[in-house]
This record gives sequence, C-alpha cells and structure tokens, in this order.
Amino acid sequence: MNASLSTNIEYKTVTIFPTFEKVHALLADIHLYLFGPRGELIKERAIRRGKATLSATEEEWRNGLIVLAPQLEMLLDKPLTLEAVRGHHVFETVLGFENTRSSYELPPVPEAIWRWWLVHSLWKSVDVISAKKSRLSIW
Repeated sequence: MNASLSTNIEYKTVTIFPTFEKVHALLADIHLYLFGPRGELIKERAIRRGKATLSATEEEWRNGLIVLAPQLEMLLDKPLTLEAVRGHHVFETVLGFENTRSSYELPPVPEAIWRWWLVHSLWKSVDVISAKKSRLSIW
C-alpha cells in the first residue's frame, strides 16, 4: 500500500506597505505580525525600507489579522498571542486578501499610536546609553 502523508500546501508571498497618519515614514523599529483567527502567531517580520514581505497560506491571509507594533517579544514574559499583545499600543487591521494581488497598502496607523511608538523607542535608546555610561563609570 502506497500512502503519502505529505500535502501540497501553497504559500502566497505578499508585500505589505504600512502607512502612518500625517507622516510619510516612521524612523522606528516597527514589526509586522500576522495572527491567526484563534490569536496564534503565524508570521513576524521587521518593517525594512517601508515594507515587509511574508509568505503564508491563502487561508492564513484570508482569516488572519495584521498587527503593527515595536518588537513585542522583549516586552512580554509569556507566549506571543493576539490577546497578550493587545495591551501594548498595537495597530490592528485586516488585509482584505485577494488572490490576484501581491502587495497591499495598509490603512494609516493613527498618530496617537505611532507617537507612542516613537517615545517608546526613544526611551529604549536612552536606557541603553545609560546602561553603557554606568558600566563605564564603574570601570
């Protein structure tokens, strides 16, 4: 008996362009997360040069939720799920997936959210500089 357990799963590669209310681009470390309908993390990519490219199945794209935020792995002490990230100033949107398209421009991230991200990145940089200075002063 010849049985094949492998399934032919096709992945669709999509390029996503985030936009930001009242600014052309944002100079901060922002990541794009794709969560499934049950809140499980499917994929994650950093936004580089104004875009992120991810591969997922057509079903994951159709039923998934896009989340933009600074890198969340360092902020959470539990598994990265949609429920866990919702309290961390994230921007959520659906893709409106169409099989014929390979790129999407997201709705603008509201200014109140991206400004918080900038302040967060600034304080993270200040913490790193302070830690380096304190190590130097001890030496």
